[in-house]
Amino acid sequence: MTSLLPNSRRPDVSFYPDGRIDITARIAKMLKLQSGDVIDVAAHYGEYLLYVRLRASECVGRHEAQVYPTKKGKRPSHNFRAYSHSLNHELLKVVYGKSSLAARLPAGTPVTFGIYGIAVPIITSSPL
Repeated sequence: MTSLLPNSRRPDVSFYPDGRIDITARIAKMLKLQSGDVIDVAAHYGEYLLYVRLRASECVGRHEAQVYPTKKGKRPSHNFRAYSHSLNHELLKVVYGKSSLAARLPAGTPVTFGIYGIAVPIITSSPL
């Protein structure tokens, strides 16, 4: 017998070659994301950590990788989307060695990351 669904794990963060970053509600809740927050990925001792670089209340002007809900209206979505071509290019090079494929990645347990507060490790070794 052969399974038609070999991997049932769903991705927590998706990075696309066009610069789009999709963040699930689970990760958004861990990071306490709000519309207008600026995210970043830090390389720390071989791990890649997703964290909030600037909160919306601290932002002045436009920033790269600023998050917004994927759905607006009376009941906005808890999923978020950001755009950053340079961040995606670097992360996709780490995962695949080139930046022409999309990376759908799982995330680990949140950790405290210095002055930035909570960060979520991104598991780059096993893309979904």
